[in-house]
Amino acid sequence: MPVIVHFWAPWCGLCRLIDPLLDQLEQSLPHRLQILRINADENFALSRHFQLTSLPTLLFFDRGELVQRFDPALVKGDFRQALQQLLAHSFPSLLPAESHRS
Repeated sequence: MPVIVHFWAPWCGLCRLIDPLLDQLEQSLPHRLQILRINADENFALSRHFQLTSLPTLLFFDRGELVQRFDPALVKGDFRQALQQLLAHSFPSLLPAESHRS
């Protein structure tokens, strides 16, 4: 099962904005996608292991392998659209065909 790891912190405003979108995504793909939320402040060793430079950071894993990193703070424009494009690229089998057409 593909996994998205969401590194966040309580003080991070953008993290709180992203959370409802991730909840919606997880609910729309039950038993097909798992989202793990990790408080970066409480898991410093793990944050350092993945060399986080900003929060939030999303890590996309497929079959235990890191396939993509996503730093929403660097997104210019619509975050939701950027996330859809990244999902279509990283996990094309999860989304309906019209979601990842060029």
